Amino acid sequence: MKLRNQILLGLIIGGLLPMAIALLYTAWYSSNLTSSLSLSSAEERLEVTAEKLAAFLNARLVEVNIVARTPIVQSMDYRSMSPFLRNILEQKPGYFDSYIIGRPDGYYYETSAGNPGYDMLRSYDDSASKTKLINIKNKDYWINTFGNNLLSQHKSYISNPVIDYASEQPQIIMAASVHDRNGILKGMIGGSLSWQALQQKIQDLRNEIENEFSGLARLALLSKDGTYSYHWDNNKVISYIKDDSGNYILDQLDERTVSSVKISDSEIRSIADSADEILNGSLTHISSRQNDEVHHDIFTPVGNTGYTLQMSIPDSVIRAPMWELVKNLIIAFLITSVIAIAITMLFSLRLTKPLNAFTSEVEKLKNENLHTINNNSETFEFSRLFDAFNQMIKTAKKREEKLTQSEERFSLAMKGANDGLWDWDIVTNEVYFSPRWKQILGYEDHELQNSFTTWENLVHPDDLPAALELIDNYKLGLTPSYSIELRMQHKKGHYAHILSRGFLIKSNSGVPIRMVGTHIDITQRKQHEKDLEELNATLESRVRERTMELEILNQEFLKAKEQAEKANLSKTRFLANMSHEIRTPMNGIIGLAELTLRTDLDDKQREYLRKLKSSSRTLMNILNDILDFSKIEAGKLEINSTGFDLECLLEGLVSVFNVKAIEKNLEFTTRINNDVPKYLIGDSIRLTQILSNLANNAIKFTSQGSVTIHVSRASKANFITFSVIDTGAGISETDQKILFDSIAQIDSSTSRQFSGTGLGISICKWLIELMRGELKIQSEPGKGSCFYFSAYLPEDKNFIKELSESSLYGTEKHVLSDKLINKTALIAEDVLVNQLIAKEFFGHAGLKVDIANNGKEAVEKAKHNIYDIILMDVQMPEMDGYEATLKIRKLNGYKDVPIVAMTANAMKEDIIKCMDSGMNGHIAKPIDTDTVIGELEHYLS
Repeated sequence: MKLRNQILLGLIIGGLLPMAIALLYTAWYSSNLTSSLSLSSAEERLEVTAEKLAAFLNARLVEVNIVARTPIVQSMDYRSMSPFLRNILEQKPGYFDSYIIGRPDGYYYETSAGNPGYDMLRSYDDSASKTKLINIKNKDYWINTFGNNLLSQHKSYISNPVIDYASEQPQIIMAASVHDRNGILKGMIGGSLSWQALQQKIQDLRNEIENEFSGLARLALLSKDGTYSYHWDNNKVISYIKDDSGNYILDQLDERTVSSVKISDSEIRSIADSADEILNGSLTHISSRQNDEVHHDIFTPVGNTGYTLQMSIPDSVIRAPMWELVKNLIIAFLITSVIAIAITMLFSLRLTKPLNAFTSEVEKLKNENLHTINNNSETFEFSRLFDAFNQMIKTAKKREEKLTQSEERFSLAMKGANDGLWDWDIVTNEVYFSPRWKQILGYEDHELQNSFTTWENLVHPDDLPAALELIDNYKLGLTPSYSIELRMQHKKGHYAHILSRGFLIKSNSGVPIRMVGTHIDITQRKQHEKDLEELNATLESRVRERTMELEILNQEFLKAKEQAEKANLSKTRFLANMSHEIRTPMNGIIGLAELTLRTDLDDKQREYLRKLKSSSRTLMNILNDILDFSKIEAGKLEINSTGFDLECLLEGLVSVFNVKAIEKNLEFTTRINNDVPKYLIGDSIRLTQILSNLANNAIKFTSQGSVTIHVSRASKANFITFSVIDTGAGISETDQKILFDSIAQIDSSTSRQFSGTGLGISICKWLIELMRGELKIQSEPGKGSCFYFSAYLPEDKNFIKELSESSLYGTEKHVLSDKLINKTALIAEDVLVNQLIAKEFFGHAGLKVDIANNGKEAVEKAKHNIYDIILMDVQMPEMDGYEATLKIRKLNGYKDVPIVAMTANAMKEDIIKCMDSGMNGHIAKPIDTDTVIGELEHYLS
């Protein structure tokens, strides 16, 4: 074959063929990479879509939570809240079709329908006066917000899809628990998410996805239990089942049968088998063959809503960019090949002639020593070839000289190295041991034979089997390297510790032919390791001794902690008993003063009684301060967040303290900056307690001038600053340092002059810290004082002002309630004075009162009479109020009769215990007439 043809063939085989192979590999690799990138892009796009859908659903859930916390919804009075809820639906059309209000018994109201015959509760036929009511106790949104809410927590929940009974449209309920002001669970409220809104939202998201995937991507929405809430196949969306005549098919409970398809029912086996993994988010991608084509199903959770988005994409869409890339590569390869062949043919023609001459000259060197070739050519390229060949001969000679020098240097290096060298020819079983190898064991070079047997005889008998096994495993490829520590006998008789390492040399066919390695003496290192082990053993012994000492100290600490907890429990019980013992007589004092004020009195008698009543309430404030202090110390004081009117709160303070200020000829004012929001979110009761305490102190210690409450925005977002400024005597720097101590009072004489526990400022300090603020003071003797603090109080943009029927003070007039007239009440009370007060108060309000002297007598009276309401004391002889309530609840007719605790046990634990025993509410003694009448009206309405 001619040289030019060989060059051309060489180009094809050596150039174009590898290029073709590279092209195929590139196409294969690009296919996988492009498909992977396309799938990753699809997964990322679906995650973005899920985030948008999650934001939409969570926004609706937040709206329902806000509505659930409004006072009018907390009342659970549907007639009053119905206009309010409908107004919300009108203000934000398109999101919710209606609101449902679930009662504790499972029956519910709905803003879009209701049966007048059942007080607007929802029934199966709202047009019929008497028909079966619809109960939602088995619905997941009722169970998760009310049914299983044993701890009365604020809960919200996004339901599985349901079918609206009237519209037959699928729905998702955004539900939240409803609590009254005391945090007691009253029911639930749910927003029926508009199916059209949800479909439109998903359709918009689907359109965005389809634009990226040639309109072939399909989207579906899975609920928490795997039901398809939305699917490209409408037959898989939840719906009612009808027979051939169009009538509903009913189940055993006469309710409409619902048709739904779950992911576990999928006709694609791989998806059905992986349903649980898909729903819990651990599986996000499944490939399967559908209708003779591979499809990719991608799943991603919709935030924390419990729902999952599914996107199905044909493999052809995923691989479309890959085929475009492969086509471009093939075209580029063909063009490159044609150009390369043409250029090669031209160059081969020019190279043939001078190359033939060069070949003749080279053939003359076959039987001669290497020498340079004379350059007799005038052709520039051929002259360069001659020069390169001559240079190659010179280089070869130099390398031969360097190789000789390298061998000499290696020989010298092995003589000077500290490590021994061994070289084992596996084929002949011959071994080379360097002089240093033998010297490490105490031998001269001529004293040991270079054989494998020599090595076997020197290795310790206990170490030889492991060493031989390692060599065999290394040769077979079972271990990645050869490195072993073994003992070898020294010429003097003892055994030296040797580290032997080596590597394997194989033939071209992969057969082991040689092993080369080193031989290092590690005897000294092994001795160091032994010494270290002995030291570690000593340290471990000391650690065990120290551990035993720590265990003894820990037991003593636990014992001391247990004693401290017992002491704290005793203090809590003592405070609870003291609270009860003080509240019981105070109920009589305040109650009798209230009753006497309702009689005909002269001005002096009325003034005396009012001062008696004021002093009694002062004593109650001292008791409340002590109880608050105890709660703060125990870490049990809580801050609630509800909407309130700031201006109304300050007006209430003015009405309370203006009288005291006028008595001392002081000016009491409030000032609010224009940039302070009118409606805020926070604990208005605790804020009132703080401002009342600071204002009361300012009036106490100010003889002339003014007291001002100034409200402004703080520099920190959502924080409001309150300042109480007076023109009083001021406080020295020394007294300011002890001002916030728990019990200390600045001046005992001042405390005696003005009265108080000395706890108010400390309680205010702790309450402000719970509101994420800090109480500070600016004061100078003779120039007045300024107490100021900032509290976290964000603006309430959805505040709904509540109409209150009670005032800050009790009334001295007879209170007659239309809702209480001719209603019967049983009052279980063992104290005669409290019996008299209760009978007078409630009798004036219109109730027919019957008295029981203890719990046992209350049970007997309940057996023979059905009362409209029962007011139950807790601590009574013979039978307490808890046991009496449990027994009364078992009597016929008393399942729904309200039983309200009216007791001096006012701790939070006491209120919980009352609720657990079956009572409906709690009224703390001493009772406030207006508050009690208002609560009784609530229970009897």
